[in-house]
Amino acid sequence: MLMTNRWVILLVALVCSLSGVSHAADVSVAVVDVVRLQSEAPQVGQVRARIKQEFAGRETKVAEQAAQIAQLEEKLVRDRLDISDAEAKSLQRDIRSRTLRLENAKEELESDRRLRLSEEMDHLRRVLSEVIAEVATVEELDVVLESGVTWVSERANITDKVLARMRELNDAEQ
Repeated sequence: MLMTNRWVILLVALVCSLSGVSHAADVSVAVVDVVRLQSEAPQVGQVRARIKQEFAGRETKVAEQAAQIAQLEEKLVRDRLDISDAEAKSLQRDIRSRTLRLENAKEELESDRRLRLSEEMDHLRRVLSEVIAEVATVEELDVVLESGVTWVSERANITDKVLARMRELNDAEQ
């Protein structure tokens, strides 16, 4: 009796797996290279340019602070023999203080820039997902894989189609 139950279960599993194979033949699968999309889509360059412009004022201030520190250091070296020890120590403290503030400003600037880039890239990823879904619908695809694929034929790779659609969207916005 126990042996018969095992054979029945095995037979049912075999029939289920075979019926799944026939349905799988009707499924169309494609692959998209998201890394390539995120580097070649025209919107990526626009995001980077927009962020660069957004932080240009702060970068200028940081550069000015660095230039002031360099001037003070030059003054200390140049006038070291002509100033008193107290003045030299005061100038060194001022340089140290300014250098710390500069380093903090640089770290804050980089942190803010990374955060803004991350926000913009998250938005762009959502747009890319929508465009991938749009292309998949037009191409009547059932599954689109983004990663974990060892090899894909050109016929199943829709990256160029998605890039073309991203370029169309970009041109329409301008």
